[in-house]
Amino acid sequence: MDMKRTRFLALLATSQIALCVALPASASAQEEEASAPTGDVIVVTARKKEETLQDVPLSVDAFDSEGLKERGLKDISEVSNFTPGFTMEKFGGRRGAEGDTSRPVIRGQSNILGETNAAVFVDGILYSGSFLSFPFAAVERVEVVKGPQAALFGRATFAGAVNVITKKGTNEFENNVTATVADFGEYDINVSSSGPLIEDKLFYFVHGRYYDYGGEYKNSLDGQKVGEEQTIGFNGSLEFHPSETVSMTLRAGYNEDDDGPAAQVVQSRFFNNCFLDQARQFYCGEVQEFDETTLDLARLGDDAGLTREVLRISGSMEWDIGGSGYILSSNAGYTDSSSVYGQDNTFLGNLNNFAGNTLVRVEHIDQDEWSAELRLDTPASESIRGTIGTFYYEREKESFRRFPMSTAVIADFGTQYTDNWAIFGAVEADLSPALTARAEIRYSEDTIGVETAAGPILEETFSSVTPRFTIDYQATDDMLLYGVIALGNKPGYINEDPALPADLIYVDEEEAWNYEIGAKTSWADNTFFLNVAAYFIDWDKQQLSNSVFVGGVPTSIVTNAGKTEVKGFEIDSQWIPTDELKFDVGYAYSDAELTDFCDPVQGGELTGFDCVNDDGVQGGQTAGNQIPNSPKHHFTASSQYTKPIMDGQYDWFLRGDYAYISKKYAQVHNFAHTGDRSLLNLRTGFAKGDAWKLTFFVDNVLDDKTPSTVVRYADLVNGNFAPQPPEQNNVPGTTPYERGFLFPLVESRQFGATFSINF
Repeated sequence: MDMKRTRFLALLATSQIALCVALPASASAQEEEASAPTGDVIVVTARKKEETLQDVPLSVDAFDSEGLKERGLKDISEVSNFTPGFTMEKFGGRRGAEGDTSRPVIRGQSNILGETNAAVFVDGILYSGSFLSFPFAAVERVEVVKGPQAALFGRATFAGAVNVITKKGTNEFENNVTATVADFGEYDINVSSSGPLIEDKLFYFVHGRYYDYGGEYKNSLDGQKVGEEQTIGFNGSLEFHPSETVSMTLRAGYNEDDDGPAAQVVQSRFFNNCFLDQARQFYCGEVQEFDETTLDLARLGDDAGLTREVLRISGSMEWDIGGSGYILSSNAGYTDSSSVYGQDNTFLGNLNNFAGNTLVRVEHIDQDEWSAELRLDTPASESIRGTIGTFYYEREKESFRRFPMSTAVIADFGTQYTDNWAIFGAVEADLSPALTARAEIRYSEDTIGVETAAGPILEETFSSVTPRFTIDYQATDDMLLYGVIALGNKPGYINEDPALPADLIYVDEEEAWNYEIGAKTSWADNTFFLNVAAYFIDWDKQQLSNSVFVGGVPTSIVTNAGKTEVKGFEIDSQWIPTDELKFDVGYAYSDAELTDFCDPVQGGELTGFDCVNDDGVQGGQTAGNQIPNSPKHHFTASSQYTKPIMDGQYDWFLRGDYAYISKKYAQVHNFAHTGDRSLLNLRTGFAKGDAWKLTFFVDNVLDDKTPSTVVRYADLVNGNFAPQPPEQNNVPGTTPYERGFLFPLVESRQFGATFSINF
């Protein structure tokens, strides 16, 4: 892989040093927000150019830094709670201890294993690792862009993209200290400073964080707390304007996480309540509520829990060539992450059963990723405008599994690698003063593989062409109508376990056509905003997880699930009746329904064989079922009242945020599910202008324990094997592993306070 790294570094040097250019979406003070008489107007970069939220002809939800603070949102998962049509599936407690099992889901297009269907970008750089410990105090804006974004953003944006913009300095010196203290031993301290080093020329931003969370759940075997978390992090940026036509930005960040074992449980086979005459059994209905875990931590010793380090470096530059309006820009970044995670993967306490030496284990993952983009934009003032660019991305992931408190390796997975290159372009034309049409297209080649010291053992290359067509009509000054047709493409996948049969190793790439119409409107002198969108997604060869036995141990793999159709609509509204009062209401309906999936489990254990899948394997038809981890309904409502007191010297505020997320099924069979979740957060406090703010809060007021997700698993402790009593062997002579269902325990009602001071 050394030659590939050399090519990347050469491209980085060429784009960053020789060209001295930058990505306009993250280049300069153009990201600052403008103020409207009745509220903030957020500028977003969803199409890699600055547009106000109401002017971009796409479905986009955005939170600026003030909006994040008002709601008390600390990570992407909490953002998803209050973004209709967007949920975050996570395992491993609050922030996903296992990293790549924490994944965003947009418009019902979910998956459990494999590449995510929606990607997170930080300042335009793809961030493929766990994002739940990223410091939101260093974030200026979060944009959730719905629908396929492959034409401009590239790989892993099959269903949409989450674009995170970090803070930068300005000509004004700003210093801030924010401290939070809350139940369960939570302490979160953020310190930041920004301002000019050279007025109008050189700006800085620095940020540091210390976070500690004591956990709330106990382990039943030893009484220890699980779910503890600790993070130390530093972030910073330098922005340089050597001339009026050139700007450069350098950003860096370092995070170090030290977490205890995650608060996860397996609902054992003894809860199974349907298909009991089958060898594996199932559970039907909402999973049970638990108030403790059962983990064999003694076997793990000092290896229990997670340690993770993440280093990010990115640079962007922009050049307005001769002041002509032709913008040459580049954006490049490097992320290095390493993690060690020790867990009892039976989640039921081994009690010296057969699984004691196989599923109490430590996972090591080291991952590097690099990307670089070079782009030329024609003058935005012309009636016909265009963009052309090229992109390169490379990722290497080395992983192995060992026994706890030992150097003995259970499995070495070698180096998994991804090489992606693409060319892309767009043309936009004003057909009339009110009507604009835009066409975008991207050609991409994606090579994925696994290699060992002996060389490549598995490799496959996928190519794709992904267009997007947009038309928008400014019907009035207060109404924008638009339509979008876009093709989303998700690269294929390799199930890298060499013990798998050959026909289960390679997984085909997915495709989905997205058809969308929408309207963005404002009323009553910009005191009421109403945005609506309706869409239809025709999804082919959806990648979902299935379970097979390898060497007698159940192994989850990725397979092509067949065909799915998603029908839905979204409503976002805001009403600001007075300067002191505002309301936000949103709703998303997403009906993600399988139309063709011949599942071997469905046929062999449940309804009987009535179809044959593409691999020639008999199964049962699951058409009509909802895809896993996809809620059909998502409703949010927020209100804030601010009242000046003591002759206007101080403000008193009261805020409430509510979210309802309907049930999510564990698998395509639609039996076990999470149940419906209702989340209510309340906040009140006092502020003195921009000088300081004191907030008291209660999160999860209703103490709802509904898990964020459920995954079909196996009961690896209470199976049909000795020394279990004979009466537990429901189907003698068959597989000993009945089904269990795995899910994270959710944090309970929490009281706390936050104090923030600017100076």
